[in-house]
Amino acid sequence: MSFRRILPTLLFGGLLAGWIIALVLVFGAVKRDTDQQFERSEASQQLLAAMLDQEIGVRGFLSTFEDPYLEPYTDARHRFDALIQQELELADSDEARDALRRLDVAQDKWEALAADDVRSLTIDDRRFDAELRTREGPIDAFRAEHARYQELLDQQSDKRADQLLTRALVMIVMISLLLGGIALLLLRRGATKERRYNADQAEFAAAMQAAGDEAEADALLKRHLERQLEGSEVTVLRRSAGNERLESGTAIAAGSPLQAGLRDARPRDCLAIRRGAPHVQREHEPLVACEVCGRAGPSACRPLVVGDGIIGAVNVQDDSGRAARGERVVTDSLAQAAPILSGLRTLALAQSRATTDALTGLPNRWAFQDALKRMLAQAGRSRRPLALVVLDIDHFKQLNDTHGHDAGDRALVAVGEALRGGLRDSDLAARSGGEEFAVLLPDTPIEGAMRVAEELRRAIAAIELDLDETRLTASFGVAVLGIHALEAHTLMQAADRALYAAKRAGRDRVEVAEAATPGPPHPLGEPDLSAT
Repeated sequence: MSFRRILPTLLFGGLLAGWIIALVLVFGAVKRDTDQQFERSEASQQLLAAMLDQEIGVRGFLSTFEDPYLEPYTDARHRFDALIQQELELADSDEARDALRRLDVAQDKWEALAADDVRSLTIDDRRFDAELRTREGPIDAFRAEHARYQELLDQQSDKRADQLLTRALVMIVMISLLLGGIALLLLRRGATKERRYNADQAEFAAAMQAAGDEAEADALLKRHLERQLEGSEVTVLRRSAGNERLESGTAIAAGSPLQAGLRDARPRDCLAIRRGAPHVQREHEPLVACEVCGRAGPSACRPLVVGDGIIGAVNVQDDSGRAARGERVVTDSLAQAAPILSGLRTLALAQSRATTDALTGLPNRWAFQDALKRMLAQAGRSRRPLALVVLDIDHFKQLNDTHGHDAGDRALVAVGEALRGGLRDSDLAARSGGEEFAVLLPDTPIEGAMRVAEELRRAIAAIELDLDETRLTASFGVAVLGIHALEAHTLMQAADRALYAAKRAGRDRVEVAEAATPGPPHPLGEPDLSAT
């Protein structure tokens, strides 16, 4: 799952978590403030109760003149003093402190009158009633101040609640903005990374479309993946033309375990190709080891799938584990590359079949003509000799008539193998038509061409077809550019004349052209010498 897909979920979860945290903090603050306000309100009520307890104690003493009734008065006065001092210390505003001081002043006024009554110890009803009325004024004043103080506490509680609510909203908005900013930044970074990734993939697709052959396309795929998966080593594996072997389409470092794994490897030896699914090779010993990459260390191998067929695989080696993590880039790249590689392979096979003789596997007449033009141009530029050897199987028509065309085909295949086995990599042998063959020997003087032709003649004469009273031989004609001819058709004419001379001299021999005779262009492979 890509980061862009899970980002909305992460963002929503972050916002929800932020809101919950903000609400928890606010509710905690509200609870603390509520508890504090409750304590303050309770203390306010205790002040009022202490004030009333003092009044009750004074009244009881004045009514009975008994000292025990003064104890509630004394206790309540001490309690009031302690409470008023405590509230002054806890007050968090000048208004609250002023209100408490007014309460203290009202209490002091009442206490002065009460103390005077206690000292007088009078039982005069009229004086007592007058004194009671005199103390009711300070009591009422205290009640009024207490009511204002309680109202102030309620107002402060409401104000703090509003502040906490505002704070909660601010926290939620700030968290939302913070997470939104982070999300926007991540989205922009993700979008930038995605654009870069898409640009790289588009560049890769365009380069693959312009690839001229399989080797170029394989190299592009390797370079693209190694650029995307920095530090990795990528190897493109592909089936051989006959699908019987697995070979590397890109260069492998000397001494690499993968190089050893590919020696004589078959497509089935690669687990990714066998299973048609990615195969990851880890450090530990697997249950079934891949015979190709099993000794190459940690790697990931993915098949190149086109339709229902598998044309090869891509092996990515990386000790850091990036090979397994880069699944997207590898998958996308292979999806783009596989059809192009398949098309290039099909085109290469078609071109190979168009220029290859189906029976002997040698280049055919048309491929030989192209090679002759190319080698003539190279020889002209380098001023190096180019030798042409033409040969014709002796009595080939008689072989077909006597033993059948299957025997003739076996003879042609055997001659093709003899030619391949007796030439250098730079030489080229072709079947020019029927039982006729031609060999191009670049950078070869006349003496070398004669020696090669003689070795080929002996190799053909040594072929055993297991046919009664049948011995396979061939006649050879040799011509060299610059000695016997100066252009392609005259070179062919010179070699053909030498071949005719070999036929006339008794066959199974090599003859060299003596001189170039001007004439019209000679089609390759003519004249037909099958009857001679």
